[in-house]
Amino acid sequence: MPEHYTKNTLEATVWCNRCNAMTQHRVDSGRRGPCLPCMEKQKADNEVKRIRKGLAEEAREEERSGNRGCFEARD
Repeated sequence: MPEHYTKNTLEATVWCNRCNAMTQHRVDSGRRGPCLPCMEKQKADNEVKRIRKGLAEEAREEERSGNRGCFEARD
């Protein structure tokens, strides 16, 4: 059954189905919001994905710039 909190409530300790543990959850507009540890993990995972994507793009750029020299006429 969903719980409603007062407007002054910022966090509540409730069961998280993702973590399978009692964790701190943000309270949004009087309703239970996302699990704070899950949010931190998701932000870290997104940062890793962003870094990997950037490295992959840099590798593709290096590969493209390296291949251009092979087909150009030499003096």
